Amino acid sequence: MDYLHGDLDKEEVELACAYEYARESNELWEAAKKRDEILGKYPNLDCEKIVLTIVGQDARIGRPHPIWEWCFLMCRGFPTKDWNELSEPERVKILRRYETRQVPPLPMPDLLWMPQAVSMLAGFKQLVDANTPPIPLVQPGEESPPMKPVPAMLQKAGSVYWCLFAVDFSESENRTSDRFLEWLNQSAITKLWQKDKDHRKKKAGGVIRAVRVRRCCNSIYFCLFQVDLSARKSDLTGHFKKWLGLPENRRRLRRYCKESRGTTGRPFDSLKDLAAWRLYRENKNNWDEANKFANDHRKTFKNWSEVYATCKRVNGKWPYKPGDLRPFHNAKNIPSVPANQANLFSCDDDYRHAKMRVIERLLESYYSEFRKPSPAMVARLARLTELAQKQ
Repeated sequence: MDYLHGDLDKEEVELACAYEYARESNELWEAAKKRDEILGKYPNLDCEKIVLTIVGQDARIGRPHPIWEWCFLMCRGFPTKDWNELSEPERVKILRRYETRQVPPLPMPDLLWMPQAVSMLAGFKQLVDANTPPIPLVQPGEESPPMKPVPAMLQKAGSVYWCLFAVDFSESENRTSDRFLEWLNQSAITKLWQKDKDHRKKKAGGVIRAVRVRRCCNSIYFCLFQVDLSARKSDLTGHFKKWLGLPENRRRLRRYCKESRGTTGRPFDSLKDLAAWRLYRENKNNWDEANKFANDHRKTFKNWSEVYATCKRVNGKWPYKPGDLRPFHNAKNIPSVPANQANLFSCDDDYRHAKMRVIERLLESYYSEFRKPSPAMVARLARLTELAQKQ
């Protein structure tokens, strides 16, 4: 009911939305089951190390997952608990690996967590072997130390470094350039940049060069660069922008262009769709029963603070008072029914449309699991079904 009413912190809504959609993945339920089996046998083992092993096994069988899924697996309450049921320590396990800055640095894959990134450069394998932590001996009741990340960056020669970035082409060209500049401004990179200031180049030629580009998942591509940190930051960012302007990258930007990610409306809407679909599913696809359950458990305004926080004045007056029923998220007034008395959805098709929107979002992150079978696969399945019936 929290999701139907939009009761979530705006700072956490995007992460909560990703968490709840991850709970729909059967593959992640299987990974969590493996995690819990190992923890049941060896309760003192580090949870991060166990999840890392599972991730590596999945990558070897060709089933890599986006990084945020592994963050969720760090939490032992995932996927059995919903987001609002998680305790503060359980959320910390997820939040410490989640980016919350408005313009975060361009991400570099953590080689410990992304085995498919290791194959982009032969030297990355040695980097992983040298930095793979041993399993700590943790006494009962003690907290194991967090694993240190191993960013995909390796010195080639002098001031030139191999740098592997995970570039999301669903973001605008300007935002991607801003994120690259933020990467340059990180303290660790700034120290390297300042160390080579005596060798600063006067010419900007060859300061950054893309060597290999490979699609990781959806709109995210692994892009391996040679970066010369003896160059000026303005030259580095200028050449990065020129690379984004290449024809093949222009095509990717156009292909994966999405609506702005800066608004919170879409996550709230997506969570409402997911909650409605789950409600419809639990009531055996009966929209009357789903509506009845939603109306029977509809929340009320507890105090004026809730009214002020969730409503706007209409003709200079507050539309509700404490004790009144609350409208569902994004509900609209219609001539005959006020918003706080309107059904969750007005007909069966509305629930089906919510399900379609949920599936579309699941396809963005879990394409291999939720994609539609090809015509050839459908024909083959029909043929196998026909043969099985004859047996």
